Amino acid sequence: MLGKMDIDEERRNRIIDKAGHFADEIGVKYMACAPAAFGAICEAFKSEGIELFAPEIQEVLTQGMMGLHGGIAMTGVGTCGAVTAATFLISYVVGVPTAKLEKDGNLNYAAAIPALEYVIDRFEEDYGAIDCLRVRYNRVQRALDLTDPDARILEMTFALLQRDKCGMTSDKFEGGRDQTPPVRGARWAAEAICDLLEMEPEERWDLPPHLRGLGPQEMMPKLQKVVEVLKELGWGHPEEKISYREYRKLKLKGKEGLEKERLGSVSAPKQ
Repeated sequence: MLGKMDIDEERRNRIIDKAGHFADEIGVKYMACAPAAFGAICEAFKSEGIELFAPEIQEVLTQGMMGLHGGIAMTGVGTCGAVTAATFLISYVVGVPTAKLEKDGNLNYAAAIPALEYVIDRFEEDYGAIDCLRVRYNRVQRALDLTDPDARILEMTFALLQRDKCGMTSDKFEGGRDQTPPVRGARWAAEAICDLLEMEPEERWDLPPHLRGLGPQEMMPKLQKVVEVLKELGWGHPEEKISYREYRKLKLKGKEGLEKERLGSVSAPKQ
């Protein structure tokens, strides 16, 4: 667990700017958003004497980040790799121990809130999305499944044709403020981590009032009373493996009529 650190404004600004510069450099080298953002954040802090991971651990984690490029496994489906890497590192610095999480599931929010406020909300504002396909399409009106070899060729062609639009070949990088997702994701995560490191470890787990008391251990005894009432009302058709739309067809057409329209081997309810 990373302890509290004093990070003055000048050092903080250097870390954030370095994270942006490193993301640009590593992004071009790896051509992959997740490892670029992850490596950039780690290197930015390391350059200022703050080691987030031992070198061998950072190398192993970078290898794991490769599969999170392009959404999931380069398909474009899933969260932008820069958002994933940034959220991973913010969660790591928040540092909720698993033993604490076992006792208080509410602490899941502790890692979620700073990632939401510093990274996810800003991605939504700047790019209109956090998923890989929409982030790419909203930026350059191109979004391809890169597991298709033809799509890969088209992407590289576009990168050479429209260099200033491409995330990894843009020549318009200035002062760590480029428009690309790895650069912005790295900068925003570095900002969040600086703020978190200035807190005591347990302070990082504090939750806003509206999210307190939502852990399963706290809610279940109270909700059990509600569940008993719902059972009495038959809420959710607990005895029926059937959708409400199918239930209407069952009433109109009967069991035989419904089963003719159902795929698979699941029979309609007896009643």
